[in-house]
Amino acid sequence: MVNDECKMANGRTFVILHSSFAILRYTIVGMVQPSLTQAQIRPLPIAGQVGFHDVVRGLRGVGLTQHSRVIVHASLSAFGRVVGGAQTIVGAITAVCGAVIAPSFTYQTLLVPKVGRPDNGMAYGDDSGDADFWRPDLPAHDTIGSIPNTLLKHPAAKRSSHPALSFVAVGRDAEHLLSLQTLDEPFAPLAWLADNGGDVLLLGVTHRTNTTIHVGEWRGGRKPFVRWALTPERVVEFAWPGDSSGFDAIADSIKHIVVRGQIGTANVQRIPAAALVKIVEDLIRADPAALLCKDPDCERCRDMRKRSQ
Repeated sequence: MVNDECKMANGRTFVILHSSFAILRYTIVGMVQPSLTQAQIRPLPIAGQVGFHDVVRGLRGVGLTQHSRVIVHASLSAFGRVVGGAQTIVGAITAVCGAVIAPSFTYQTLLVPKVGRPDNGMAYGDDSGDADFWRPDLPAHDTIGSIPNTLLKHPAAKRSSHPALSFVAVGRDAEHLLSLQTLDEPFAPLAWLADNGGDVLLLGVTHRTNTTIHVGEWRGGRKPFVRWALTPERVVEFAWPGDSSGFDAIADSIKHIVVRGQIGTANVQRIPAAALVKIVEDLIRADPAALLCKDPDCERCRDMRKRSQ
């Protein structure tokens, strides 16, 4: 072990210990007074931590710029220890990209009727007692993650008014993107993104979260299900996508268009949305069962197979 002694202005000495296990590094903040009684000591960045500039470098490393429009799916925990948490990730993405959109889905508004149309990818019953009313400030469902909820708090954030499948957007074209969404076309903002040079950005997540694949499904002829949600005015009916559990099967088909990187411990994938949608569309036209999961208990994939026969 080697020790370094450092003299301060008042003659006091502090020791920095170096060992094979750790190096403790500190910096003195502010001017040293002639008779120093206290020192404000701020730890320097620790190896393994992810900071704002790390995220910015990682995003630029996969080719994102101020001209980029992205749909973001991210897991905060996948990065490792992030200084500043979700705010750091959101701040970096909005600083690098010209337009950012993310799902702010509110599954907590969904209703389950006692009876309904057949082959609708769900079990009917009466499980709606805990449903929340939709409201513009309703947080995204817990399963959507902390990053979309942080993006919702961005001072420039806009949100669509879909009662279950809303999106939040910041930046260029945000209002236009969101205005395209309807009850029958909940993924219209992502279709526009694909048609206008946008990218899918996956940060520490897999294609199971890749909502843009649903655009390719529907363009390939796959018909949506129907769901219902609670609003203060009425119960609203709208189109609902199939299950995404089988979406990781797309990986081999799109590996030639994926730009990969890493930020902290998170794998980064930038995927041109137009190319992704076209590949998915072609796969489903060739095989109507493509990208459906193999779980026999999955109601949505089971009924989607029935529809395609």
